[in-house]
Amino acid sequence: MHAAMSERLPSNIPDAQAHCIASGLIARYCSVTEATMAGWGKELKDLLGPGDAEWRDLVSDRQGIACAHVSSTDGELMSCCLR
Repeated sequence: MHAAMSERLPSNIPDAQAHCIASGLIARYCSVTEATMAGWGKELKDLLGPGDAEWRDLVSDRQGIACAHVSSTDGELMSCCLR
């Protein structure tokens, strides 16, 4: 079983970078479709609940998917998102 997403993310990183890395990892290990659906689902949940829905989160999710396309390791993916 894979580790929970929160266990794969570096601690104390900005929200945009967390979105980027999470979406990139989902795209890398699952699919671009699933990464996109997860990002939109998270923002919809924030919109309808106590969270803070932000367009920039979806932009960060797309950046993570782009980083997944050009990275051959998780470390490269994280470096891409942390730039």
